[in-house]
Amino acid sequence: MTTLKLNLIGKDLDLTEALKSIINEKFGKLEKYLGNAKEEVFADVIISKEKYRASVEIVIYNVFDHTVRIKKETDDLYTSIDEVADAAEKQLRRLKDKVQSRRPNKEGIREFSLIEEETTETPIKIVEVEPELYKPITVEDAAVKLLGSNREFVLFCDANTKKAAVLYKKKDGNLGLIEIPLCS
Repeated sequence: MTTLKLNLIGKDLDLTEALKSIINEKFGKLEKYLGNAKEEVFADVIISKEKYRASVEIVIYNVFDHTVRIKKETDDLYTSIDEVADAAEKQLRRLKDKVQSRRPNKEGIREFSLIEEETTETPIKIVEVEPELYKPITVEDAAVKLLGSNREFVLFCDANTKKAAVLYKKKDGNLGLIEIPLCS
């Protein structure tokens, strides 16, 4: 079973032995979600206490080739520790289930990961699509095509200017047009 090696860091706070034992007990329960590899997983636990706020952050490195980062801030230090431990358990459980049920990638799909606040890395899929530059169309036709689909943009060759162009949906409901020089 994989072991979790904690690095406790206190910012503007002296970590007492009682506090260290509580932290080790709470975060020690996370080991069952780390898999069955024979390696150690390292985690930084950063604890800071200001006048009326207590902040606890955990960053778990290299768990199923992901980094998990969770931060909570409350009025009470022990409440923050509990909330971070619960959130980390939830994230690690979801990550372990996801890794165990992962299917092989389909051809043409690549996966990337992003780190988000209080979540695990999120895979982003990029699907290669053939651009529709082989038949020049007008901007109006491209607008009809875009509005009739669930796409966010359409790449096309403008029949009037003979330039590649991108027509996209804006947040205000209008359409934006970007012309790219030299389309053949």
